[in-house]
Amino acid sequence: MENATPGYYPGVCECLKRIFVAMRILVKFYNQPVLEIDVNDTETGRLYFDLTQKQHKQQRPFYRDTAIYTPGYMIELAHQAKKAFNWNWFSDQYDISITAQLHKDLENSVGQLGFDQIPEEYDDLLYDLHHCLHSIQFGKTSANRKCNFQIEWLTDTSVPLPPDFVFKESIEFGDLVLINPYVGHNPLQIYMENDFSSLSTTARFHDIIKPGIVLNPSPVSITKDTILNKFITQDPEFVKLHGEDKIRYYSGHATVGHTINTSALIQVIQTDDRLVLDQVEFYE
Repeated sequence: MENATPGYYPGVCECLKRIFVAMRILVKFYNQPVLEIDVNDTETGRLYFDLTQKQHKQQRPFYRDTAIYTPGYMIELAHQAKKAFNWNWFSDQYDISITAQLHKDLENSVGQLGFDQIPEEYDDLLYDLHHCLHSIQFGKTSANRKCNFQIEWLTDTSVPLPPDFVFKESIEFGDLVLINPYVGHNPLQIYMENDFSSLSTTARFHDIIKPGIVLNPSPVSITKDTILNKFITQDPEFVKLHGEDKIRYYSGHATVGHTINTSALIQVIQTDDRLVLDQVEFYE
């Protein structure tokens, strides 16, 4: 090779450098293309990657195909919730005004206690109730995967979020975001769901990192001041209690990486087959 050091092949070496230096996660479903996810080379990215990889060595990840979440399935879950917790989750419709109120049961149970304090026999039911609720709250009536693409480890293990982390006002399809560490909602989600009825129990600030793989399903862009102004209008006492700067700071997307092959993500999301997780791999 002209002007090349003997034994040195630039193309190959650069490729290997990208493979071994980047923090990369591979997600494999049976009979589907592999999803390749790059984690940002930042303090937060490193904390997230190390924590998630460590948890993965201790516990198999949990994935539920969100295509199953429909209003019909919610009725099935409502019967189970009535028997297990005496919750009345039956409704003729599950729009955002209904689901926001039902969510309070979750906030006052697993939200207060944490998964580690809930009997394991209820883990699946509580998980399905929570995620089905969010999947159908904006009018979903048939099997699809329009909500967050989420793999997680059911644990309360966490590390603090670095104080200089920047929540973004815009997010793209396939971006990797930190999993919501609480059953409650951050200011952005409260704004999106217009759920200001009980901020003392619903509002939670995203101040820790928990293991999980969450891929964003669609582009979103909204300014932090827009969210803050809504809080000021809806609950000025809450704003006075926490301060405008704190609410503005946490009003955004906790982005820590992105999907490299978004075409594969589209194929996985749109498949008619039931998704079954095979394995998750970590490379750096």
